[in-house]
Amino acid sequence: NVQQARTLLDIACSGEAIDTQRSKQSATLQAQIAHHSQFGERFSLENYLKGLADAARCQVPEADPFRFASLVEKRENMLEAITYLSENEAQIGAEVAAILAPYTPADFTFSGEVIFLAASFSCGGFYSAGAFFVDIPCLASDIESEMDAIVLLVAHETYHAMQAQFAYPKVDGPNGIATVQSAYDFMFQRLAWEGTASHIGDMLEVEGDGRYASFSRNLAKRSFRQLKYNFHLLDFMVEAVGQSPDTVEERFPRIFGLAFDGAFDQRAYFVGQQMAAEIEHSFGASAIPCVLAQPYENFLLAYDMALRDDDNLARSHSFDPATLSVARARAASRPRPFDITACTSGQRG
Repeated sequence: NVQQARTLLDIACSGEAIDTQRSKQSATLQAQIAHHSQFGERFSLENYLKGLADAARCQVPEADPFRFASLVEKRENMLEAITYLSENEAQIGAEVAAILAPYTPADFTFSGEVIFLAASFSCGGFYSAGAFFVDIPCLASDIESEMDAIVLLVAHETYHAMQAQFAYPKVDGPNGIATVQSAYDFMFQRLAWEGTASHIGDMLEVEGDGRYASFSRNLAKRSFRQLKYNFHLLDFMVEAVGQSPDTVEERFPRIFGLAFDGAFDQRAYFVGQQMAAEIEHSFGASAIPCVLAQPYENFLLAYDMALRDDDNLARSHSFDPATLSVARARAASRPRPFDITACTSGQRG
Protein backbone atom coordinates (compact mmCIF):
# COMPACT_ATOMS: atom_id res chain seq x y z
CA ASN A 1 0.00 0.00 0.00
CA VAL A 2 1.67 3.23 -1.19
CA GLN A 3 -1.40 5.43 -0.96
CA GLN A 4 -0.33 7.33 2.16
CA ALA A 5 3.11 7.91 0.65
CA ARG A 6 1.55 9.30 -2.54
CA THR A 7 -0.74 11.54 -0.48
CA LEU A 8 2.17 13.02 1.46
CA LEU A 9 4.15 13.58 -1.73
CA ASP A 10 1.17 15.45 -3.19
CA ILE A 11 0.86 17.59 -0.05
CA ALA A 12 4.57 18.51 0.04
CA CYS A 13 5.26 21.89 -1.58
CA SER A 14 1.58 22.22 -2.54
CA GLY A 15 0.96 25.30 -0.41
CA GLU A 16 -2.29 23.77 0.79
CA ALA A 17 -3.56 23.96 4.37
CA ILE A 18 -3.42 20.69 6.32
CA ASP A 19 -6.67 19.03 7.36
CA THR A 20 -5.43 18.18 10.85
CA GLN A 21 -8.72 16.63 11.94
CA ARG A 22 -8.71 14.18 9.04
CA SER A 23 -5.08 13.31 9.72
CA LYS A 24 -5.81 12.64 13.40
CA GLN A 25 -8.56 10.19 12.41
CA SER A 26 -6.26 8.14 10.16
CA ALA A 27 -5.89 4.61 11.57
CA THR A 28 -2.62 4.25 9.68
CA LEU A 29 -1.16 7.38 11.26
CA GLN A 30 -2.43 6.36 14.70
CA ALA A 31 -0.66 3.00 14.38
CA GLN A 32 2.55 4.68 13.22
CA ILE A 33 2.54 7.19 16.10
CA ALA A 34 1.73 4.44 18.62
CA HIS A 35 4.90 2.63 17.55
CA HIS A 36 7.22 5.62 17.15
CA SER A 37 6.19 7.37 20.37
CA GLN A 38 7.77 4.64 22.49
CA PHE A 39 11.17 5.91 21.35
CA GLY A 40 10.77 9.44 22.68
CA GLU A 41 8.43 12.36 23.25
CA ARG A 42 9.55 14.02 20.00
CA PHE A 43 7.71 11.33 18.02
CA SER A 44 4.31 12.83 18.83
CA LEU A 45 1.25 13.43 16.68
CA GLU A 46 1.70 17.16 17.20
CA ASN A 47 5.24 17.09 15.82
CA TYR A 48 4.10 14.96 12.89
CA LEU A 49 1.36 17.44 11.96
CA LYS A 50 3.73 20.38 12.37
CA GLY A 51 6.29 18.69 10.11
CA LEU A 52 3.58 17.98 7.53
CA ALA A 53 2.45 21.63 7.59
CA ASP A 54 6.04 22.80 7.06
CA ALA A 55 6.50 20.35 4.17
CA ALA A 56 3.31 21.64 2.55
CA ARG A 57 4.94 25.10 2.52
CA CYS A 58 8.04 23.48 0.97
CA GLN A 59 9.99 24.09 4.17
CA VAL A 60 12.20 21.59 5.99
CA PRO A 61 11.01 21.45 9.61
CA GLU A 62 13.52 22.86 12.09
CA ALA A 63 12.95 19.80 14.27
CA ASP A 64 12.26 16.90 11.91
CA PRO A 65 11.93 13.61 13.82
CA PHE A 66 9.80 12.09 11.03
CA ARG A 67 12.15 13.10 8.17
CA PHE A 68 9.72 15.24 6.18
CA ALA A 69 12.87 16.77 4.67
CA SER A 70 12.96 13.92 2.15
CA LEU A 71 9.62 15.04 0.70
CA VAL A 72 10.99 18.55 0.18
CA GLU A 73 14.64 18.00 -0.74
CA LYS A 74 14.46 14.61 -2.46
CA ARG A 75 11.11 14.72 -4.22
CA GLU A 76 12.35 13.00 -7.39
CA ASN A 77 13.94 10.18 -5.40
CA MET A 78 10.78 9.72 -3.36
CA LEU A 79 8.57 9.71 -6.46
CA GLU A 80 10.80 7.16 -8.19
CA ALA A 81 10.78 4.94 -5.09
CA ILE A 82 6.99 5.10 -4.67
CA THR A 83 6.46 4.37 -8.37
CA TYR A 84 8.92 1.47 -8.33
CA LEU A 85 7.28 -0.10 -5.27
CA SER A 86 3.84 0.27 -6.82
CA GLU A 87 4.95 -1.32 -10.09
CA ASN A 88 6.58 -4.25 -8.27
CA GLU A 89 3.83 -4.86 -5.73
CA ALA A 90 2.84 -8.26 -7.18
CA GLN A 91 6.45 -9.46 -7.37
CA ILE A 92 7.16 -8.48 -3.76
CA GLY A 93 4.02 -10.26 -2.59
CA ALA A 94 4.77 -13.42 -4.56
CA GLU A 95 8.38 -13.65 -3.37
CA VAL A 96 7.40 -13.07 0.26
CA ALA A 97 4.68 -15.73 0.05
CA ALA A 98 7.15 -18.26 -1.36
CA ILE A 99 9.59 -17.57 1.48
CA LEU A 100 6.95 -17.88 4.20
CA ALA A 101 4.98 -20.89 2.96
CA PRO A 102 7.25 -23.66 4.38
CA TYR A 103 7.12 -22.11 7.86
CA THR A 104 3.38 -22.01 8.44
CA PRO A 105 1.07 -24.66 9.90
CA ALA A 106 -0.87 -26.91 7.56
CA ASP A 107 -4.00 -25.27 6.11
CA PHE A 108 -2.94 -21.89 7.49
CA THR A 109 -4.27 -18.84 5.63
CA PHE A 110 -3.17 -15.26 6.06
CA SER A 111 -3.88 -11.87 4.55
CA GLY A 112 -1.91 -8.80 5.55
CA GLU A 113 -1.02 -5.32 4.42
CA VAL A 114 2.36 -3.65 3.96
CA ILE A 115 2.21 0.13 4.17
CA PHE A 116 5.12 2.14 2.76
CA LEU A 117 5.66 5.37 4.70
CA ALA A 118 7.02 8.56 3.16
CA ALA A 119 7.66 10.17 6.57
CA SER A 120 9.28 7.90 9.15
CA PHE A 121 12.42 8.08 11.25
CA SER A 122 13.79 4.54 11.16
CA CYS A 123 15.59 2.51 8.53
CA GLY A 124 13.72 -0.72 8.01
CA GLY A 125 10.23 -1.48 9.17
CA PHE A 126 7.95 -2.28 12.07
CA TYR A 127 4.70 -4.06 12.89
CA SER A 128 1.87 -2.18 14.61
CA ALA A 129 -1.90 -2.59 14.99
CA GLY A 130 -2.21 -5.43 12.50
CA ALA A 131 -0.20 -3.82 9.70
CA PHE A 132 3.44 -3.78 8.68
CA PHE A 133 5.18 -0.52 7.81
CA VAL A 134 8.29 0.10 5.68
CA ASP A 135 10.22 3.39 5.73
CA ILE A 136 10.73 4.86 2.24
CA PRO A 137 13.18 7.72 3.09
CA CYS A 138 15.85 5.18 4.02
CA LEU A 139 15.36 3.24 0.78
CA ALA A 140 14.68 5.97 -1.78
CA SER A 141 18.22 6.84 -2.86
CA ASP A 142 18.72 3.43 -4.56
CA ILE A 143 15.36 1.68 -4.49
CA GLU A 144 16.16 -0.96 -7.13
CA SER A 145 19.23 -2.07 -5.19
CA GLU A 146 17.05 -2.49 -2.11
CA MET A 147 14.60 -4.94 -3.70
CA ASP A 148 16.03 -8.11 -2.16
CA ALA A 149 16.30 -6.45 1.25
CA ILE A 150 12.70 -5.21 1.02
CA VAL A 151 11.43 -8.71 0.27
CA LEU A 152 13.32 -10.18 3.24
CA LEU A 153 12.25 -7.34 5.52
CA VAL A 154 8.61 -7.80 4.58
CA ALA A 155 8.96 -11.57 5.10
CA HIS A 156 10.44 -11.03 8.59
CA GLU A 157 7.76 -8.65 9.75
CA THR A 158 4.89 -10.50 8.07
CA TYR A 159 5.97 -13.63 9.91
CA HIS A 160 5.48 -11.72 13.17
CA ALA A 161 1.89 -11.03 12.12
CA MET A 162 1.48 -14.74 11.38
CA GLN A 163 3.03 -15.73 14.71
CA ALA A 164 0.36 -13.67 16.44
CA GLN A 165 -2.20 -16.04 14.91
CA PHE A 166 -0.67 -19.49 15.34
CA ALA A 167 2.05 -19.26 18.01
CA TYR A 168 1.73 -19.77 21.75
CA PRO A 169 0.19 -16.69 23.43
CA LYS A 170 2.49 -13.70 23.44
CA VAL A 171 3.96 -12.42 26.70
CA ASP A 172 3.80 -8.70 27.52
CA GLY A 173 6.98 -6.88 28.56
CA PRO A 174 9.72 -6.00 29.18
CA ASN A 175 8.29 -3.28 31.44
CA GLY A 176 5.94 -4.57 34.10
CA ILE A 177 7.61 -7.98 34.38
CA ALA A 178 7.19 -8.75 38.08
CA THR A 179 8.44 -12.32 38.54
CA VAL A 180 11.47 -14.33 37.50
CA GLN A 181 9.28 -16.85 35.68
CA SER A 182 7.49 -14.18 33.64
CA ALA A 183 10.89 -12.67 32.83
CA TYR A 184 12.07 -16.01 31.47
CA ASP A 185 8.83 -16.43 29.53
CA PHE A 186 9.20 -13.02 27.89
CA MET A 187 12.88 -13.48 27.09
CA PHE A 188 12.33 -16.93 25.59
CA GLN A 189 9.31 -15.71 23.63
CA ARG A 190 11.23 -12.87 22.03
CA LEU A 191 14.16 -15.19 21.32
CA ALA A 192 11.81 -17.58 19.53
CA TRP A 193 9.79 -14.97 17.63
CA GLU A 194 12.70 -12.82 16.50
CA GLY A 195 14.97 -15.79 15.87
CA THR A 196 12.55 -17.62 13.59
CA ALA A 197 11.60 -14.41 11.72
CA SER A 198 15.29 -13.57 11.24
CA HIS A 199 15.94 -17.11 9.96
CA ILE A 200 13.16 -16.72 7.41
CA GLY A 201 14.25 -13.22 6.39
CA ASP A 202 17.97 -14.01 6.47
CA MET A 203 19.99 -10.88 5.68
CA LEU A 204 23.40 -12.54 5.75
CA GLU A 205 23.63 -12.87 1.96
CA VAL A 206 21.16 -10.17 0.96
CA GLU A 207 21.83 -8.78 -2.51
CA GLY A 208 22.24 -5.11 -3.37
CA ASP A 209 24.33 -2.20 -2.16
CA GLY A 210 21.60 0.20 -1.11
CA ARG A 211 21.77 1.84 2.31
CA TYR A 212 19.42 -0.61 4.02
CA ALA A 213 20.72 -3.73 2.26
CA SER A 214 24.33 -2.84 3.10
CA PHE A 215 23.51 -2.04 6.71
CA SER A 216 21.54 -5.25 7.20
CA ARG A 217 24.15 -7.46 5.56
CA ASN A 218 27.02 -5.91 7.54
CA LEU A 219 25.09 -6.22 10.81
CA ALA A 220 24.37 -9.89 10.14
CA LYS A 221 27.99 -10.65 9.23
CA ARG A 222 29.29 -8.89 12.33
CA SER A 223 26.78 -10.61 14.60
CA PHE A 224 27.57 -14.06 13.21
CA ARG A 225 31.29 -13.46 13.68
CA GLN A 226 30.50 -12.81 17.35
CA LEU A 227 27.89 -15.54 17.67
CA LYS A 228 29.70 -17.63 20.28
CA TYR A 229 29.91 -14.60 22.57
CA ASN A 230 26.28 -13.75 21.92
CA PHE A 231 25.29 -17.22 23.13
CA HIS A 232 27.33 -16.56 26.26
CA LEU A 233 25.55 -13.23 26.69
CA LEU A 234 22.19 -15.00 26.73
CA ASP A 235 23.54 -17.40 29.36
CA PHE A 236 24.65 -14.51 31.55
CA MET A 237 21.29 -12.77 31.10
CA VAL A 238 19.39 -15.86 32.23
CA GLU A 239 21.66 -16.09 35.24
CA ALA A 240 21.21 -12.39 36.06
CA VAL A 241 17.42 -12.59 35.90
CA GLY A 242 17.36 -15.21 38.65
CA GLN A 243 19.83 -13.50 40.98
CA SER A 244 17.50 -11.12 42.86
CA PRO A 245 13.84 -12.10 42.48
CA ASP A 246 12.67 -9.21 44.66
CA THR A 247 14.05 -6.62 42.24
CA VAL A 248 13.37 -8.31 38.90
CA GLU A 249 10.72 -5.76 37.90
CA GLU A 250 13.24 -2.94 38.16
CA ARG A 251 16.20 -4.84 36.70
CA PHE A 252 14.68 -6.86 33.88
CA PRO A 253 14.22 -4.10 31.26
CA ARG A 254 17.94 -3.28 31.55
CA ILE A 255 18.98 -6.93 31.39
CA PHE A 256 16.70 -7.62 28.44
CA GLY A 257 17.98 -4.64 26.47
CA LEU A 258 21.56 -5.94 26.41
CA ALA A 259 20.76 -8.52 23.74
CA PHE A 260 17.44 -7.39 22.25
CA ASP A 261 17.79 -3.61 21.97
CA GLY A 262 18.69 -2.11 18.60
CA ALA A 263 21.27 0.11 20.30
CA PHE A 264 23.27 -3.07 20.99
CA ASP A 265 22.74 -4.67 17.55
CA GLN A 266 19.89 -6.94 18.71
CA ARG A 267 22.37 -9.73 19.30
CA ALA A 268 19.72 -12.18 20.48
CA TYR A 269 18.03 -12.08 17.08
CA PHE A 270 21.04 -13.79 15.51
CA VAL A 271 21.32 -16.33 18.33
CA GLY A 272 17.69 -17.20 17.71
CA GLN A 273 18.28 -17.26 13.96
CA GLN A 274 21.00 -19.88 14.37
CA MET A 275 18.78 -21.87 16.71
CA ALA A 276 15.98 -21.88 14.14
CA ALA A 277 18.41 -22.94 11.39
CA GLU A 278 19.64 -25.86 13.50
CA ILE A 279 16.10 -26.94 14.36
CA GLU A 280 15.17 -26.92 10.68
CA HIS A 281 18.38 -28.77 9.79
CA SER A 282 17.47 -31.61 12.16
CA PHE A 283 13.69 -31.72 12.03
CA GLY A 284 12.56 -29.93 8.87
CA ALA A 285 10.95 -26.57 8.17
CA SER A 286 7.56 -27.70 9.48
CA ALA A 287 9.09 -28.06 12.95
CA ILE A 288 9.42 -24.27 13.19
CA PRO A 289 5.70 -23.40 13.46
CA CYS A 290 5.13 -26.51 15.55
CA VAL A 291 7.72 -25.46 18.13
CA LEU A 292 6.35 -21.91 18.14
CA ALA A 293 2.95 -23.27 19.11
CA GLN A 294 4.48 -24.60 22.35
CA PRO A 295 5.50 -22.67 25.49
CA TYR A 296 8.61 -20.74 24.55
CA GLU A 297 11.18 -22.51 26.71
CA ASN A 298 10.68 -25.39 24.26
CA PHE A 299 12.45 -23.37 21.57
CA LEU A 300 15.63 -23.80 23.66
CA LEU A 301 14.90 -27.46 24.34
CA ALA A 302 14.23 -28.20 20.65
CA TYR A 303 17.53 -26.55 19.79
CA ASP A 304 19.35 -28.64 22.41
CA MET A 305 17.74 -31.79 20.99
CA ALA A 306 18.87 -30.79 17.49
CA LEU A 307 22.46 -30.39 18.70
CA ARG A 308 22.43 -33.90 20.17
CA ASP A 309 22.15 -35.66 16.78
CA ASP A 310 25.85 -35.00 16.03
CA ASP A 311 25.07 -33.45 12.65
CA ASN A 312 25.29 -29.78 13.47
CA LEU A 313 25.66 -26.58 11.51
CA ALA A 314 29.11 -25.02 11.78
CA ARG A 315 28.03 -21.87 13.62
CA SER A 316 25.86 -23.55 16.26
CA HIS A 317 26.92 -23.30 19.92
CA SER A 318 25.57 -24.88 23.08
CA PHE A 319 23.92 -23.02 25.92
CA ASP A 320 25.30 -23.43 29.43
CA PRO A 321 23.75 -26.31 31.44
CA ALA A 322 22.34 -23.74 33.86
CA THR A 323 20.37 -22.08 31.05
CA LEU A 324 18.98 -25.41 29.87
CA SER A 325 18.09 -26.27 33.47
CA VAL A 326 15.98 -23.13 33.66
CA ALA A 327 14.21 -24.11 30.42
CA ARG A 328 13.64 -27.68 31.62
CA ALA A 329 12.28 -26.49 34.96
CA ARG A 330 9.93 -24.11 33.20
CA ALA A 331 8.77 -26.92 30.89
CA ALA A 332 8.25 -29.26 33.87
CA SER A 333 5.83 -26.75 35.38
CA ARG A 334 3.52 -27.04 32.36
CA PRO A 335 0.56 -29.46 32.20
CA ARG A 336 2.03 -31.34 29.23
CA PRO A 337 5.70 -32.11 28.47
CA PHE A 338 7.23 -31.06 25.17
CA ASP A 339 7.74 -33.82 22.61
CA ILE A 340 9.82 -32.92 19.56
CA THR A 341 8.61 -36.01 17.70
CA ALA A 342 5.21 -34.33 17.42
CA CYS A 343 6.89 -31.61 15.34
CA THR A 344 8.64 -33.68 12.72
CA SER A 345 7.66 -36.06 9.97
CA GLY A 346 10.93 -37.92 10.47
CA GLN A 347 12.54 -36.26 7.47
CA ARG A 348 15.58 -34.05 7.83
CA GLY A 349 15.56 -30.46 6.57
